[in-house]
Amino acid sequence: MKYVVACVALYLKYPVEQQIKFMKRNVNKLLRNVFLAAAALSGIFMAGCNNSDYSKASESSTATPSDSMMVNHDSMVHNDNMVMNADTGSAMMANPNRVDSATTTKTAKTPKKGKVSILPVTNVPDKNTTMDMDKEGFYKNTEVLPAFPGGQKELERFFEKNIQYPETASENDAQGTVQLIFSVDENGKIYQPVLAGNKIGYGIEEEAIRVFGKMPTWTPGKIKGKNVKTKYTLPIRFQLY
Repeated sequence: MKYVVACVALYLKYPVEQQIKFMKRNVNKLLRNVFLAAAALSGIFMAGCNNSDYSKASESSTATPSDSMMVNHDSMVHNDNMVMNADTGSAMMANPNRVDSATTTKTAKTPKKGKVSILPVTNVPDKNTTMDMDKEGFYKNTEVLPAFPGGQKELERFFEKNIQYPETASENDAQGTVQLIFSVDENGKIYQPVLAGNKIGYGIEEEAIRVFGKMPTWTPGKIKGKNVKTKYTLPIRFQLY
């Protein structure tokens, strides 16, 4: 650059003829130096542009990994099916059908067994008990009570053989005594079963009625040796053990 300026200054000092000779002699050097000066200026300009672009690219590349990490972090946090491999540090899909035994283990409840017994009748009439007939012609108290064929023991065996303790009652610890009131006519036919007292539920009363329907004819009640129609209360106890 300094050489170009010196040449121009020297050129202006001489007359025109000498300037033409000078130009012919030094034109190649002048053009080369001008070209070199222009190339130098272009290089400086391009370097400045590259530095500006590089700074912008650096800012962009600095922000991108952070944003990417935030997206990946959110994906990992909100994906319940992804678990981390402790050995490799990589994520893998969890088994959606896996069941945690620690949270789902339940203590198995051992079902109880049930038995049924017939309680003995305690309201046996004595000599001072009044024996009155109701409006339908039934006696509540008689000199001789109605009886299952074979007596109390056979009645108990019949229920033990035929009755089934309801499964739902066993599962829910349901037990108690069913008061079953029914009619016995002069011929020993039993009918019109009615439940008395509080209901136990869970199929216990229904089972008592079912077995009642399978009972044979009873021996009728008697007053002064005569068969009479009687109302009889049969206590059936359902018990778990």
